[in-house]
This record gives sequence, structure tokens and C-alpha cells, in this order.
Amino acid sequence: MNPHAPSPLAGVTGQRILTPHGIASASLRFHGGLIDDAGLAPARGSAWFDAGDLLVLPGIVDLHGDAFERAIMPRPSVTFPYDSALLDVDRQLLANGITTEFHGVTLSWEGGLRGEAYAEHMFDALENLRHILGARHYVHLRFETHHVGGLDIAQQWIRDGRVRFLALNDHLPSMARRLGDERKLMQYANRAECDLDVFQERIRAAMSAADAVADAMRELTRCAQQAGLRVASHDDPDAATRRYYHQLGCGVAEFPLTREAAGVARDLGDSVVFGAPNVVRGGSHTGAPNATEMVRAGLCDILTSDYYYPAPLAAVLRLVRDGVLPLDQAWNLVSLNPARAAGLKDRGALTPGLIADAIVVDDREPGLPRVCAAIVGGELRYATRAFGAEHGQRMAA
Repeated sequence: MNPHAPSPLAGVTGQRILTPHGIASASLRFHGGLIDDAGLAPARGSAWFDAGDLLVLPGIVDLHGDAFERAIMPRPSVTFPYDSALLDVDRQLLANGITTEFHGVTLSWEGGLRGEAYAEHMFDALENLRHILGARHYVHLRFETHHVGGLDIAQQWIRDGRVRFLALNDHLPSMARRLGDERKLMQYANRAECDLDVFQERIRAAMSAADAVADAMRELTRCAQQAGLRVASHDDPDAATRRYYHQLGCGVAEFPLTREAAGVARDLGDSVVFGAPNVVRGGSHTGAPNATEMVRAGLCDILTSDYYYPAPLAAVLRLVRDGVLPLDQAWNLVSLNPARAAGLKDRGALTPGLIADAIVVDDREPGLPRVCAAIVGGELRYATRAFGAEHGQRMAA
């Protein structure tokens, strides 16, 4: 047992807790890291967390976040050790209400930051830091489909239990279109830690593997399914592509590029993912569908941080403020729905029997929600104030 770990809480009480029946004044008792459904006594000496009139919500489950890359490589070719970078990321996650994070780790023909060595650094760091990280950290493996040479190592990672979610990505067409655009390609070459000529050669080599891609993706998807993983396709450009990936076993459509693709995913019963930054900014920075409109049309099940950790919380409260969805439905976009899409049945709602992951939010300033506390597994892992002193009821500071 870690002697520096937070003590388990007896539970959380407050006037505005998002229960399965809506916002209500409630008290949730914790036992063994779960929301208690059997009336068991909490650990001796444990304290209650009194949230007062702040908003208590299920912890955010972020199915796709790759902002950690900026902590590892804040400037091109400038890298920092994974251990210290991930400690910083862990604090960012909790401060933004994310209690379960799926880090989008890319294995690509590009190499560098999105190559095998960096992925191994991530796996090692997560294992080394497991006992001190406050949030729950998993790997969402983003596999570039034309990286057929990486098939064996990806399958090994999956069989070893190092991966918790798989997405099939194909960014090669957009890269190939930029052949000759030296200024843009140089940005990718810097990330790949090679010169421009080498990077362009890597693009051409990936293009030459096209005939082997279909068989390789069938093999990789089958491996993931045998390991019990859910699989997504990324950036589906049209209905035909979504149908193809659905037949391959990809039950999640991640960031479809057209309304048509999103509509087909909905018809097929697949989960549809859009980026929360799209909602916060009022549209996509790449010309993809407007996520708010997709939510309004019933064509979005999940919002992710994508590249900006503050976005999920801000996006949901903006949807509520703008009358797009009521809070209970909007919050499912960042909690219950992503948990289910990832195959996690033990979290995503403040329901008896589920993991006691909750966040406490000050939403008094319109458009600027602030996470005041994060509870993970029934333990207070992050707080911006001494709640016991402020609210004065059973909660130790």
C-alpha cells in the first residue's frame, strides 16, 4: 500500500449531484472505491466530502486525447522525459475533470514522436508512475494503416495488455497531397525527427505498401477483438468507408469527415465521436462537420478532448447553456457513452455499484467552469480549496 495515497472518503454529499434521475440534493456513500449499494459502513475515520452548492458530476472519460504530445515535445525536436511530462499531464487531467484518460499513442510509418520507441517510453512511464498518478491512464493505440511493418509489434502490445482501445488511422493521403509543399512537410519531418528528404521517402515507402493494407488491418482488428478491445476507424470520409470499417469490426466512428459518414454510422448502430474543441470553438479547424450541429441532429454520441484537455467540460456546459441538450444527456457525451464505447461497464455515472469517480465543478461564471475537486476511486486526488473549512460539515481538509 502506498503510504502517501489519499485516505478513502466516506462519501460525497451536496445540493446539486447529477444522479441517474437528474440533479438532486443527495449523499453518495463510498465503500472499497465504489459507490456503495449495500449500506456498508465506510472505512473507520474516513471523512465525508461536502460539495455544498457546487455541481457534482461523474468523472470525465476521455476516449481520445493526444495533448500529451506537447508535454513530451513542446517544440519541434525538443523532448522531455516521459515520467516528468506525464506527471504534469496527470495534473492537467484532474484539473480539467478527466478521471479516465485514453492517451492517443500513434504507431506510424512517420517515426519520431509517432514511432515505436516513443510508444515504448509511454508504456514504461505509465507502468513506473502507476502508484502515484491521480487519474486512470490507458493507451488508445492509433495505428496508421499503411505501417504494415509495425503490425507485429502492435499485436504484441495488444496481447501483452498494454493497449485498451484501438483506432485505425490513415493520414497518408493528406501527407501525400503535400509532397512538394516543403514548408508544411517540414513540420511533420521535425516531429518525425528526420530531414525533409527522409520524410518524403517515408511517405513514398508507405504508399508502396498499399496492397498489403487490407489484409494487415483484418489481422490487427481480429487480434484486438480476441483481446476484448473495442476498435474505431478514424476520419471516415464517406459512407462507403464507414460501411467497410463497420464490416471489419470497427464499432466506433471517430471524427467522421462528413455528415453522410456520421449518418451511416448511426444507422449501423456504431458510436460516433467528435472533438469537444469543435464545440468550444464553434466549428472544426479542418473543415469537418460542426460538432454542435451533429449533437443537435443526434449524430454524436461522444465528445473527446482531442488536442485540448479543458474542452470536454467546457463543451458540455456550452451545449447546456445554448439549449442543445439538458445536462443529464449532455454529460453522457463525456462520461457514460465513452465508457461504454471503450467496453468499460464500471464507470461513467454516479450509480451504486460503479466506480466512485466524481468531479466537483464551480459553474457560477458563465462559460468558465472550474473544477474544484476530483475524486478517483473514492479518494480525493485533486482540490483547489479546503472544503471542510469552507462548508463545515464532516469533511476534513
